[in-house]
Amino acid sequence: MNTTSNIYAIMKKRIFYLFTAIFIFSSCADDYDDLLKPPSDFYYVGSMPIPFYTNGNTGMPNIDWGNDIGTYSLNAAYTGVGVDAQTGVLTWDENLPIGANDIQVTATNSFGSAVTNVLFLHQFSGQFIGGYNTNPSSTTIAASNLDITFNVNETMSITDDGTTVNGTWSFVADKLICLYSIAAVDYELKFDLTYSVTVNPFLEGYKKVVGSASNSGFARLDYQ
Repeated sequence: MNTTSNIYAIMKKRIFYLFTAIFIFSSCADDYDDLLKPPSDFYYVGSMPIPFYTNGNTGMPNIDWGNDIGTYSLNAAYTGVGVDAQTGVLTWDENLPIGANDIQVTATNSFGSAVTNVLFLHQFSGQFIGGYNTNPSSTTIAASNLDITFNVNETMSITDDGTTVNGTWSFVADKLICLYSIAAVDYELKFDLTYSVTVNPFLEGYKKVVGSASNSGFARLDYQ
């Protein structure tokens, strides 16, 4: 009788421990499942002003992966921009278009995705040296008589045939327009800006007297 009671007690304890273990395991599994979720709190720290004609990269983004680490991707093919699928680090190169580039990045794991936007502001600036002639139909320039330093705030310092003055610049319909005055005469330079990873930046266009229908001549300047 005692032996039977002991066996019954032992079995009862084992059954109790088994159900306790199952309960604990189920509770832990439920708790873990509660932590598995789509990525959230996804963003890049700080603004992204990009100096003219440079390459570089951001830091890693802030993100909560919800205990299921996934991958990063760009939402479109952005010129001059890439992303590391594992780290989320964004890179840019010299192909990046001038001005505001709104970059959209997606982080995806097994439970969903999150999207964030980053503004890459490629700021035009720098020194360009070259010259102009007085024949707009000719691309031959005999002298180096034009030197312009562009500032990011759309002001510039220009030396035109030995005279240095200040002026302004802006992009209008993809044309770089430079305005300045020398001895009460107003001038305009109108350039196409060409650059890429493999092509050093240069400006090509013409110089004219503002208000005159006739061009003063062809102009070409190279980035220093």
